[in-house]
Amino acid sequence: MVNLAFYLYVLVFMLIYFLAIIYINMAMVSISVASIAALLLPFAPLLLVQWISSRYTDGHENKDRKMISIIITSVGLLLLLSCLVLLGVNESKARFTTERWLGDHEERIYMVDDLLKGRGLVGKSEKEVIALLGPPTDTEYFSGEAASIYYLGAERGFIRIDSEWLLLWYDGRDKVVKQEIRTD
Repeated sequence: MVNLAFYLYVLVFMLIYFLAIIYINMAMVSISVASIAALLLPFAPLLLVQWISSRYTDGHENKDRKMISIIITSVGLLLLLSCLVLLGVNESKARFTTERWLGDHEERIYMVDDLLKGRGLVGKSEKEVIALLGPPTDTEYFSGEAASIYYLGAERGFIRIDSEWLLLWYDGRDKVVKQEIRTD
């Protein structure tokens, strides 16, 4: 019974990490205390379950059990490390630079939060915005609502049907007074 419960736990453990990999890719999760803690959380009980399982096996089963335990720990560690690498890749994709913004319009969706959080566009002149983001996107979407519109890419999330846009409004002195992200 212990073996069946152990293997069931390992299967659930691996499923958790495979789902985590899918989620990290789809939602573009980056490095944070919460994301790292969420990834480490299933790994500690796996080690505990393996330790308890190895304590209650017979001596002649112990060699086989040790080898299986090493393999399971290695696979678990590999899954954990791959999740951490994905978080790091997403973190680097999320860093705003003018060169990357101008170079790849589909990747803007990942950089916009860093742009708005780090620099913020409110208070910048239209010339400063164009120097930072390039010319606005020529589009009919939201054209009557905002002065400048920038295409960000396919919307974030699992089902990426629509596009996201950065809308900017200016006052009479050509200073940004409002910034907003919208989906078409």
